[in-house]
Amino acid sequence: MYTPKLSHLRFFCAIVETGSIAAAARHMHCVASNLTMRLRELEADLGQELFLRERKKLLITPAGRLFYEEAKEIVSRADRLPALWAQSRLRGILNVGALDVAFLNLLPRCVPRFMVQYPGIHLNVLQKPSFSLEKMLVEEEIDLAVTDGPVENTLLEGIFAFSETLHLVVPETISAITPELIEQSDMYLFDRDCFYRRCAEQWLERNGYQPRSILTLESYDLITQCLNTRKGLACMPESVIRQLRARGQALKTFRLEGVGPTDVYFVWRKHAKNPVIEKFLAVARAEGGTGPADMKGA
Repeated sequence: MYTPKLSHLRFFCAIVETGSIAAAARHMHCVASNLTMRLRELEADLGQELFLRERKKLLITPAGRLFYEEAKEIVSRADRLPALWAQSRLRGILNVGALDVAFLNLLPRCVPRFMVQYPGIHLNVLQKPSFSLEKMLVEEEIDLAVTDGPVENTLLEGIFAFSETLHLVVPETISAITPELIEQSDMYLFDRDCFYRRCAEQWLERNGYQPRSILTLESYDLITQCLNTRKGLACMPESVIRQLRARGQALKTFRLEGVGPTDVYFVWRKHAKNPVIEKFLAVARAEGGTGPADMKGA
């Protein structure tokens, strides 16, 4: 498939906009014969007449008019490219993926400030579970992740962001955690690509606990409503519990002994840390990239 050269498109647009080859040549600071030759080459390559020649005049054809509508946008975009970095401000597109807990504390503080400080950077932020974020980083779908650490993948590197403490959330009628309680209860957890689910399953295995079943419920609000029926157990990070309590939910919790605190890290592809990522990290640290203090009591 033929792809027109940008120089041919510039010449063609100049002819359309000035009304003649002579005027276009003056505008482009070149000889008219050069434009005539390039126009003939363009028409031959396209297999279309872009102009009708009538008594030393050029009349644009319907095909030429359609071609101009497309070509002028390409030329205009090409002309704008050098201006992207003409000013000293940082510019680019940054794609960030993060755990749900990062959306509760860290990101609401640092993202608005980052957007104000660096308006030339287009920031996209999406929410995904831990193992999905790692996969997206490796496959270059995102540039930076706020996810569970420390980093074990040799293709990635990162720095500490904040800590989360995991708690077992139970109905209000429960006074103690016993093997019998767990055997008679369903456990509500997020899907298998969630790091907190893995922590909860390891806690169960380490203590020899066997719940009646493990159910996948990917919504803390839904889990809370199920707990309100006085059935089932759940594992939640501290920041989520704080948010739910602030909204009026009465949650009874027990610390998952021997688990955590779990650390959350800023993670990026090795050797891919760039000035845009560095600026985002700087803003996040300035906004207090550390987790909330331990909960006092349950």
